[in-house]
Amino acid sequence: MTKKVFHNLRMILQSNEEGFSLEISVASGHAEFSVTIPLLEKDYSVIEKDEERAAFLQAALHHPFQLKETWLDELEQRKYLDLILHSPKEVVESFLTEKDHGRANGAISNAVRITCGRDQSVIRSGRWFQQ
Repeated sequence: MTKKVFHNLRMILQSNEEGFSLEISVASGHAEFSVTIPLLEKDYSVIEKDEERAAFLQAALHHPFQLKETWLDELEQRKYLDLILHSPKEVVESFLTEKDHGRANGAISNAVRITCGRDQSVIRSGRWFQQ
C-alpha cells in the first residue's frame, strides 16, 4: 500500500492492490468524519503531482459533504474529479467559480485561501490558478 498524506488539506491519497482512493476529512459543526472517494489511476497521478489541483479538489468536495442534503453521489463525484483534475484551466476556473458563487457562498475560495495562502478576492473574481 502506498499512502500520501496532505496534512494542510486534511486528506490521504492511497494506492493498494484493490485500487486507488482519496480520503477527505470533513468538518461539519461539531462533527468530523472521513469520506473515501474511489479514484482512477489518472486521478491519482494528478492529485499526487499537482498540489494546486489537489487543493481545489479538496475545497470543492469538502463543502457538499458537510450536509447529507448536498452529499455527492458517485456520478457527481466523478464529475468533480474529471472537471477539476483533467479539464483545461479555463473550464476548472469556471466550474469552481460557479460553485463558489452559488450554494457554497464563498466556502470553496475561503478553503483555498486558508490552505494555499491565496488572496480570496482574486479567486472570487475567477482566477484560481497562479500564473
